[in-house]
Amino acid sequence: MIDYIERGLKQANADLTDFRRIVNRLLNQQALYRRQSQAEGEDYDMYLRLEGLVQDYLGVLGFTLVHHESQRYLVCYPPGAEIPGVYNDDTEQQHYQQTLKRNEKIMLITVRYLFEELLREGKVSEEGVAFVDLEKLSHTFAMIAKQSLDKESEREELLKFLKRLRIVEYKDTSAPDAYIGIRSTILCFTLNSVLDEVNAVLGLEAGDEETYSTPGDFSLEMSDEEDGTV
Repeated sequence: MIDYIERGLKQANADLTDFRRIVNRLLNQQALYRRQSQAEGEDYDMYLRLEGLVQDYLGVLGFTLVHHESQRYLVCYPPGAEIPGVYNDDTEQQHYQQTLKRNEKIMLITVRYLFEELLREGKVSEEGVAFVDLEKLSHTFAMIAKQSLDKESEREELLKFLKRLRIVEYKDTSAPDAYIGIRSTILCFTLNSVLDEVNAVLGLEAGDEETYSTPGDFSLEMSDEEDGTV
């Protein structure tokens, strides 16, 4: 396969260092977002040049790349991962599948719920970002989880988790009136009808809110288990 890669790199006017950098970033970070930074934007542009090569190489390893072109966002799903809107009958053991802690799973549901709420209110920017204050984020998380975060450090760790996946953007969360931006990339990580599940947890009946349909088939089941996988 190395000969195939070298021929492709020559055609793309790139070298093996470029190829390795893109592959390693996707394996280590899982997500690539064009608007994140200048460096990540350059890596995204390099990926476009090497798209076929990177897909073929990671495909041999069992990874699946999903490119959300309108959002300029790329997600690398490990073998056996459940992909939103994509049927997957892969029975391979999920050794590479990311394991989520319960609070990480609930935080994904929380930001998805808040994003859809702000989307219905028309409060999402042209770049697909919805801004919410940290107090509301924490309050919504507590209602869904039926428990509050014991320490501020726990919230910071969850925000770092979301930021690593390029789901949120923020600068300083120390101020009491701090805001975070929830990107539309959250739609790539939560599956099926999250609103139905959250509404049930919050005790809202059908008809209490407007119905809003998201593209694809998304779902992330609530569970009392300590760990989940995506």
